[in-house]
Amino acid sequence: MIAGEDARMNHLLRRAAFGCRAQDWKHWSTLGEKGALKALIDYDKTPDKIPDLPTDSMGGLVAPQDTDALKRYWLFRFCETTRPMEEVMTLFWHGHFATSDYKVQNPSIEYRQNKLFRKHALGNFRTMLAEISTDPAMLIWLDGNNSTKKAPNENFSRELLELFTMGVNSGYTEHDVKEGAKSFTGWTYDSDRYRTVFNAKTYNTGPKEYLGHKGDYNLGETLDIVAAHPATAKFLSQKLYEYFVNDEAPPEEVARLSDVYFKSGYSIRELVRAVLTSPHFYSQDALYSRVKTPVQYAVMLIKTLDLPYSWISDMQQYTDNMGQQLYNPPNVKGWKTGRNWINTNTMTARLNFAKHAVDQLRYRGLVRDRVTAGLAMSHVNADASYRTADTAISDTWDWILPSVPMGADTRHILLDYMHLGAPKKPDANHYWNRASGLVELIVTCPEYQLA
Repeated sequence: MIAGEDARMNHLLRRAAFGCRAQDWKHWSTLGEKGALKALIDYDKTPDKIPDLPTDSMGGLVAPQDTDALKRYWLFRFCETTRPMEEVMTLFWHGHFATSDYKVQNPSIEYRQNKLFRKHALGNFRTMLAEISTDPAMLIWLDGNNSTKKAPNENFSRELLELFTMGVNSGYTEHDVKEGAKSFTGWTYDSDRYRTVFNAKTYNTGPKEYLGHKGDYNLGETLDIVAAHPATAKFLSQKLYEYFVNDEAPPEEVARLSDVYFKSGYSIRELVRAVLTSPHFYSQDALYSRVKTPVQYAVMLIKTLDLPYSWISDMQQYTDNMGQQLYNPPNVKGWKTGRNWINTNTMTARLNFAKHAVDQLRYRGLVRDRVTAGLAMSHVNADASYRTADTAISDTWDWILPSVPMGADTRHILLDYMHLGAPKKPDANHYWNRASGLVELIVTCPEYQLA
């Protein structure tokens, strides 16, 4: 078990909120561990102060009408929302039901899908399936737009079973894919009104045999069968466990979570609550075991340094260069995670973003202010800490990377930096002058890439 409530709170906020600003720490710590978890998950009770983008009467975006603008808006929501877990889960569903602008090429319906994921982020999984099955972006992405009774397109039916619900090698057959495709016919995208419509003339009304059931199943009835399948409960439970905990989901824990899925009536909220209250979530094995996604890295850095979103120019370009283009997962499987996020190019992009972020404080003379506020989160007096190189390093490290041991080599590098250009008897002024570089070194070290 992660020792200490503050350490567990920090762990929870890293995973479920992508970090916390120093000014918000008092709020979360006052709630306590259980209260903070409840506030994060039951976010519906917290007002959403960020307005939607304007659309016309047909649902088309008024302005802006490009995906870079959509990325900026979504990153703004990540950085400034009062309901952080809503955005964390919206990102989860964007990777789970992956569609990409390179084929969809319609910002209005891509934004509509983003709102769909946000609306059902912790809702009912069966309802989510129904919404995404007839979502315009999904119809275009997986070619359901032209699926008719004479020529049922199998793409969505296949990915529904393989990637969205049951998973590979879970018992479905090629016959199930073909039969399921029949039930998804008849739906088409009306580009003039940015919505889908059902055409009964192109719907296959014949009998179907699907996952061991026989009948004239329509879309809804087919989804009922899929949602109720044990393999779906297992697949979704394991994926959410891996998203929040680590890659090693014990079979008995997956079984427990699957039980929650069924007993709660397919509630994503209760399934996530069960994950985040699991002893596995607060185990030492889970602590700093996940490589931060580019979005998570960027948002956490903004929150750590308490930067207004408007101070960061082209944040979406940085996350693109780090390897995560919002609204553009590489394929229907979404993004590869873990160490796949880290290579020479993407790590350089992370370092560039960190420098850009710290530079915003340097230019404005706010480094000392942010370090002081950060150390206060750990009940540390910054003025006392910055009287020596060793205490400045240790306390700043504990603020930015709580519960992470500092290796001897890392400490040696940081000490060398703090002593660079020092007079014979360095005082606090010298160490404060090194503070911005110290912060930049810590947020670009290998340990900070983990959450």
